[in-house]
Amino acid sequence: MSKKRKANRAKKIGLPPGSLVYFGEKEKLIDIDVVSYSDSSFFTQKVGSAQEALSFIKEGCITWININGLNNIEEIRKIGAYTHLNNLLLEDVLDTQHRPKVELLEEHLLVIIKMIYYQEERLTSEHLALLLGTNYLISFQESEGGDVFEPIRKLLQEPESLLRRSSADYLLFGLLDSIVDNYLAIVDRVSDAIEAIEDEIIAHPREDMISEIQLLKKKATFLQKSITPAREVISRIERNNHSLIQGSCKPYFRDLHDHIVQIAETLASYRDILWGLTDTYMGAMSNRMNNIMRLLTLISTIFIPLTFIVGVYGMNFEHMPELHYKWAYPACWGVMIGITIGMLLYFKKKKWL
Repeated sequence: MSKKRKANRAKKIGLPPGSLVYFGEKEKLIDIDVVSYSDSSFFTQKVGSAQEALSFIKEGCITWININGLNNIEEIRKIGAYTHLNNLLLEDVLDTQHRPKVELLEEHLLVIIKMIYYQEERLTSEHLALLLGTNYLISFQESEGGDVFEPIRKLLQEPESLLRRSSADYLLFGLLDSIVDNYLAIVDRVSDAIEAIEDEIIAHPREDMISEIQLLKKKATFLQKSITPAREVISRIERNNHSLIQGSCKPYFRDLHDHIVQIAETLASYRDILWGLTDTYMGAMSNRMNNIMRLLTLISTIFIPLTFIVGVYGMNFEHMPELHYKWAYPACWGVMIGITIGMLLYFKKKKWL
């Protein structure tokens, strides 16, 4: 946790429950996009205040208000006043470290979930709150840097799309589906990285691979911590008969739940695979070291008799008859070469080479 986020949490100490404090790191001016649509119309506009955005909510159309930036407490408070959200729930909206959950209220449905994306090759988790009303949906984002909702915006511009012809609960499904689809893309990317390093460990293990495995472990743990609680969120939406979730939309949430369960199970298996990769890496490095030691041992073994021979003829004795023979020197070399070749052939026969 960053120093800034720790400082923000420190501000909360001693305050009563429901005190609105933003715990995030992304300080920015509030930026609000409004999309209003029906089966026959589509309208989008950027606005500068919550009050202006809320004025677009009216009968006969679905309104999606996307708020970027949570550090403006007063604007968030206006949203809470309009939707009758109490401060305890607004506190959860502003708490960027809050665990994913769903609140089934009488007139609303509040979903808190993590939106995960790559930003400059860095895996980032962003706090997202979705508030579903009768004919509107309000989404609260920390920033606009990692928005994964562009496919939804494009579908809303198509008159024949199911989104345009459906109620607000299907828009909630569409946003959650985009988030889960992005989960799948990220998990596939991690899977490719695991397979690549697994193949490399078998073929060419390197000393720095342990740090790459540790990094993948951190990614897998991070993803599991962020994604697994979403399984319960989708399950509660699908199982409970809330007035805002129509029966025709239930099968879509059921299918979404199946996807999130698959992702959670895949991440759990990755954790086991990565622990196994650590053992595989240590075994590969140990095997590589054994091969090096075996080679060095063979070289030492070959040189032992050669060292003995030259050691004998290096002694300073006066009476050494072989020193006076004409063929003594080449004969000595012949013996040493013969011993070397003989030992190499013996090692190869034993499959030590």
